[in-house]
Amino acid sequence: MLARRSEARIALDTPFRGARGYVHSTDLFAALDELSGSLLGPGAYLKSLTLRRRAYHSVVARFRPDPDAFGTFTFAASQWVVEGWLVEDSTPISRRIAFDEAPIAQQAICGQGRVLLQSPVAGYDPFEQLIVLFKMLCAQSHPGSWLFTSIALNQPLSRQAALSVTRTQMVLGRMVEAVLSQNDVPAGRIQMVRSATGGAT
Repeated sequence: MLARRSEARIALDTPFRGARGYVHSTDLFAALDELSGSLLGPGAYLKSLTLRRRAYHSVVARFRPDPDAFGTFTFAASQWVVEGWLVEDSTPISRRIAFDEAPIAQQAICGQGRVLLQSPVAGYDPFEQLIVLFKMLCAQSHPGSWLFTSIALNQPLSRQAALSVTRTQMVLGRMVEAVLSQNDVPAGRIQMVRSATGGAT
């Protein structure tokens, strides 16, 4: 099945979010996580996602190296680990969705080097909540705009678990790496970098 997909360009459902004029990491994560199940079946999940720059047009997933890729990802399921590449095409994005981070931030508990949610926030998926927590954690190191660059998961994100991010290192004042945990069990690692241009993240 995957062999037949190697030449495919699979369009992802990636609307603009809020006032942003670029594709947000939360929509890429959701689209790819859904695609993992479609291709590999129940139990499959998005294991890793790395973004090197923003995308301002529609995004397609490929399963062979592409020199124009702005990001990479891996799917995991049972004995499978499948690599993929994200490519921006010229198709404009016409759909926009609302997104209010405030309910997540209001329930977050902040400590030095750690931000957590004791229970999930209704109406938001785990990655949406994770991104808000991590931005709050990064703001402890330096205020301003932070951009998601990568996540590597040990297991699928649970919709029912408590969630926390704990800073493990900061590099040159520009990159923060953190471990993410669910119900106090480490579930993966995540990175963000300070935006050189500012604006929404």
